[in-house]
Amino acid sequence: MPYIIALLAIAIIGVGFTFFKSSQSEVAAPTAQETTAPATNNQATGAATYKDGTHATKVMYTTPKRDEYALDVTLVLENDIITDAQITYSQGAEKDPNAAKFESAYRTEVIGKDIDAINLSRVGGASLTTGAFNNAVTNIKNDAKS
Repeated sequence: MPYIIALLAIAIIGVGFTFFKSSQSEVAAPTAQETTAPATNNQATGAATYKDGTHATKVMYTTPKRDEYALDVTLVLENDIITDAQITYSQGAEKDPNAAKFESAYRTEVIGKDIDAINLSRVGGASLTTGAFNNAVTNIKNDAKS
């Protein structure tokens, strides 16, 4: 008898869960308008938000060991799309294994992307280098505004 009660309880819970999930998905289903990504300025008007060309900046970052590293970032923009990216390390960053990991992975994350869509997160396991790169992108966006 306890087995029958347990089976009934499981069946009732399962049916209730199924109804709950189906009603929840109907309420949460986005409309076609909600799934459309908002147009960026250059997509809506055809005009670029940032000046085409090569833009460079230097950013500094500090490691937990209190080493201060410099990162020179150069981005080439065409219609707000990053067509090339180069970084140069100095002040010891070139010897940091985390910087080397970032170096081997960041280009695939930025080349061909709209500069406004760039906000990297721990590329190659290098959180400090990634943060410095994001700061460099912000500096370049500020300097390259049309």
